[in-house]
Amino acid sequence: MKRSGLVALGAMALLILACSLPFAPTVEDRTEPSGVDSRGSSGGSATGERLLEDDFSDPASGWEVGEYEGGTVGYLSNIYQVESIGDGNVMWGVAGKVFDDVVIEVNATQFSAPDNDNNDYGVACRIQDEGAGYYLLISGDGYYSIMKAVGDERDPLVDWTESDVIIRGNGSNDIRGTCDGSSLTLEVNGQQLASATDSEFVSGDVALTATSYEDASTQIYFDDVRVRRP
Repeated sequence: MKRSGLVALGAMALLILACSLPFAPTVEDRTEPSGVDSRGSSGGSATGERLLEDDFSDPASGWEVGEYEGGTVGYLSNIYQVESIGDGNVMWGVAGKVFDDVVIEVNATQFSAPDNDNNDYGVACRIQDEGAGYYLLISGDGYYSIMKAVGDERDPLVDWTESDVIIRGNGSNDIRGTCDGSSLTLEVNGQQLASATDSEFVSGDVALTATSYEDASTQIYFDDVRVRRP
């Protein structure tokens, strides 16, 4: 069976940091991260305008770096790694910026995962304190979803659905998440898989995220992230 629709998110220090359990919500304390730039303005309003681009070759480019009870986020040999140690701990690293409407594009490679690939990973937009916002996700076993996090819960706007478009296991997928007004869209490897509407969050940070739902860790390597206006 796939994961449940509810995932508790943990408290965050400094920017946006959390750990959670999908079936029995608990709150974990996380220590303050290092190497995170302060939040910045999204800049101008031109359609298609580039807002952020990073190949992670510079470990001082401003993405969150930290080691926490539920996993780690940070730079590693020209990629950005997000690791969840397992048991439903939701991990993410933020860019330290504030945007409204965005298109987030990234190459994501599953480096390690539980034997059954029961995990998720992807991009997140309009991230608020304690992890509230929108999560556009795929999994190592070939599923996709769009989640909305509010308070201590993460609820599906699009339920977990299987797709042959997703490269399973320890492979790479190109992920594009669009947050444009109330419209949310997930594309994987050039094909649109999911769309939803929600208007609760209008601006916030962007993040790269991963979760393992088993007692084994998930490591996802992200590269060549691009954020632009729709």
